[in-house]
Amino acid sequence: MLPTMFFGGMKLAIFQDVEKEFSSSITHWFQPIYELGNNNILGYEALLRNASQLKVSPTDIFKEAEKKGCENILDLLSIKTAIESFGCESKLLFLNIFPSTLLQKNFLSWWDINVPSSMTAVLELLESESIRNWKALRKITSELQTRGVKIAVDDMGRGYSFYQQWIELDPDFIKLDRYFAENLSENIRKQKAVMSLVDLLSEGIEKEDDLNIAELLGIHYAQGFLLGKPSPLK
Repeated sequence: MLPTMFFGGMKLAIFQDVEKEFSSSITHWFQPIYELGNNNILGYEALLRNASQLKVSPTDIFKEAEKKGCENILDLLSIKTAIESFGCESKLLFLNIFPSTLLQKNFLSWWDINVPSSMTAVLELLESESIRNWKALRKITSELQTRGVKIAVDDMGRGYSFYQQWIELDPDFIKLDRYFAENLSENIRKQKAVMSLVDLLSEGIEKEDDLNIAELLGIHYAQGFLLGKPSPLK
């Protein structure tokens, strides 16, 4: 059960209204993330998909929510839906989240009520949204880490602030943008850039040569169509 008051005085009824409007439009598929050293599955990333027959993209669903001023509530609804449909607590569940959602008042209370303590979740902070209050965000991520939640920086190398995220947030995982994985086996400059970074998780692996080079360069974890496409969990 959700708390009576939600996000700085926002009533529970508002969350229920958003759930009623969008829940029939969203579902999640899950893409495996592999440990390259032993080829075991480390966990799965929950990827939002459109469950309706309208063929609306997840991006458009969030744009519609943004117009109505409820994108952060939809963000939480997406996380809640992904957790409920995952049901594989022995593996890590990677969940995308806007930094602004983490900064909403009473977020930690919401998390404690809605996320099973037995689940090891990894929150991927989306690079598409700029961060204005690093101190407050670091306080929240630290609180989450004391609860066993892991923090990931998503799309490392794409946005202007990725080094600041790395330094300020002390993440458990750093996910390289798929740009680095594309033709990695053929691009010496990309290989040098990857070698300068350690303990990374590479996204967008689609060719076996790129996977082999990534492993040789010290990449510990990888995900991509070569390893497994997003799909509903069986």
